[in-house]
Amino acid sequence: MKNKMQLLRSMMFVPGHNEKLIDSASRSTADALIFDLEDSVQPESNKIIAREIIVNNSKKEEFNHFQKFVRLNEIGTEFFLQDVLQVTLGNIDGFLLSKTNTKEDVQYLDNLLTSIEKERHLELGRFSIIPILESAQSIVNINEIATSSKRIIALGFGSEDYVSDIQGVRDFETNISISYPRSLVPIVARAYGLEAIDAAYIKVHDLEGLERHLNTGKILGYGGMWVLHPKQNELANQYFAPTEQEYNSSVEFLRLYEEAKKINKGVAIIEGKFVGPPLITKSKDIIARYEMIQQRKQLWKK
Repeated sequence: MKNKMQLLRSMMFVPGHNEKLIDSASRSTADALIFDLEDSVQPESNKIIAREIIVNNSKKEEFNHFQKFVRLNEIGTEFFLQDVLQVTLGNIDGFLLSKTNTKEDVQYLDNLLTSIEKERHLELGRFSIIPILESAQSIVNINEIATSSKRIIALGFGSEDYVSDIQGVRDFETNISISYPRSLVPIVARAYGLEAIDAAYIKVHDLEGLERHLNTGKILGYGGMWVLHPKQNELANQYFAPTEQEYNSSVEFLRLYEEAKKINKGVAIIEGKFVGPPLITKSKDIIARYEMIQQRKQLWKK
């Protein structure tokens, strides 16, 4: 199965039937592209066309530096099975499982992907899964969902469908209706070594509001968010990236920790902080993430 460490700061949705927007997305600064087969593909007759468009575009060289995902139609719809069978013919990294409610939803997709990989002589585990938690049932079952498949690389939160499902009110000032699940998703994700993807900010032209949304998401422990418009990518990439100062401090923390170990000293102190195992784990994560981002920037330059 794939390495759980992923760079998914900005995961941008692109309607799977819109070739103009797909072409534009190839020049974006998103870490990952999500070719959508669900909500944004209307009328429903376009979903059939979208599958072929996604397969063809996913193979193009200009998309090679992106992680490429497909958001599938919901399990139980007439579209789901053909979505999976057809888009797996493309150069796709994984799937967003919309409206994931139970572990059985994930396991159904997992088994289907395994059958496809075996039949087509692909590497087992070739395709990853990101369940989208966007219902009351999904939050109740979150631990079972998170551990239901080794293909899972992240848990994603879907705020708008969640609020609708609980018959709540979406208040952008207080965010009361989403505060519990939004806090829970990264806790569970981190407990199982997964990335956590925050809800989209639907007011795409409100960059000040987006910054508040991103700041809260970072504080809660998210590593990325769903992006609805290219103008949101830059801020998402900025907020979910370690700063150069954080990177340098982490390198220094590791150096001092290694020195302390040589003299059998359990902890060192730097900048008034005890440098023990918890901080070392965080420092290693910061260093790895920072270096992945630097490599990604080199790809953009090319």
